[in-house]
Amino acid sequence: MQGGATRFRFLDGLRGWAAVVVLLHHVFIDGLPANAFMADRALWAKVFFLNGTLAVGVFFVISGFSLSIRYLNTGNARALGRIAAGRYLRLALPIFAICAITYALLLSGLIPPAAQRPAPLDQFLAFTPTIERLLNFSLWKVFVAYSGAETYDPPLWTMTYEFFGSFMVFAVVAALRPSRLRTVMLSVLFVVLAALQTYFALFVAGILIANLFTLVGPTTVANRAGAAFCVAGLLLILLPNSWFGLVYVGGATCLTAGAVFCAPVRRFFETRMSGFLGWISFPLYLVQAAVIYALAPRGLDLLASYGFAPEMQRWLLGVALLPIAILCAIAFCPINDFAMAASRRFGTGIVAFGDDIRRRLARRSQPRGAGA
Repeated sequence: MQGGATRFRFLDGLRGWAAVVVLLHHVFIDGLPANAFMADRALWAKVFFLNGTLAVGVFFVISGFSLSIRYLNTGNARALGRIAAGRYLRLALPIFAICAITYALLLSGLIPPAAQRPAPLDQFLAFTPTIERLLNFSLWKVFVAYSGAETYDPPLWTMTYEFFGSFMVFAVVAALRPSRLRTVMLSVLFVVLAALQTYFALFVAGILIANLFTLVGPTTVANRAGAAFCVAGLLLILLPNSWFGLVYVGGATCLTAGAVFCAPVRRFFETRMSGFLGWISFPLYLVQAAVIYALAPRGLDLLASYGFAPEMQRWLLGVALLPIAILCAIAFCPINDFAMAASRRFGTGIVAFGDDIRRRLARRSQPRGAGA
């Protein structure tokens, strides 16, 4: 129990390990591949702990689960309203912070100009940083009009889905919770969105898993179903990665469902190490690009000066970047913790303000003399 609500620690652990997968993908596959073999994204997409896109899909399923589970359990509309009212601040404050840090790194030259960076790190952050561009992107465009040409943090392409997906979750659970057919309706909505091959299907998958979790509980049948989901998820990602619906929607949904329902897997994500990774998960996701872009160019030059071959340079630098990114994520955690606290306070204030307005309107609508 935390703040009067149940907190599912395995969700934090699952989110933490997914952030590690994204880091491994960005360092060894997407950002600093040592050779053509490591740069083969289609090949490494079949390895779940190096598939960054799959890990992002797991993030989306977790968001659907975590944002809906309390309301599905309790029907507490005020709690749902508080989360919805604070959602923008919860995302925007850390995003603005990392964009401001990247702005300072670009302006100071700690992140070199694009022409001085090794491929493929020359594809992003190729603009002249300005305060106006920083504010416009980090507070607005990152959510509603993301552009790779304007981004201060390339992994933030996910925030459009996260932002709109969150409010889709709030709307869906508010509409369907009273219905006895909500499981069927959620299943149909998931199938329709999955057929459309959109990441938004993953948020509905999270709601559906949360709904089943409240109904089934910890049973032997649930354990076996969870194990089957894990196996199915690992098999689905072996399919061609161009099959978006099966690989990324189906794979991420099955792996998350497996972690939720299979008790041994769930206990792994409740360990102390998993909890630590869960604490730094969002900071780690945010800071890793800045770490790579700031340290990779000079790091490669330094290793070259010691006579290391280009391939070995990238291997050594990639391994060194992992603990550095984790340390930077830990340093960023107070900003993330502040954003969580501020969003809760803001959401609580908005809900209280709405309650006060309703009370005032109710008193005014009463006929005179009704109190007597």
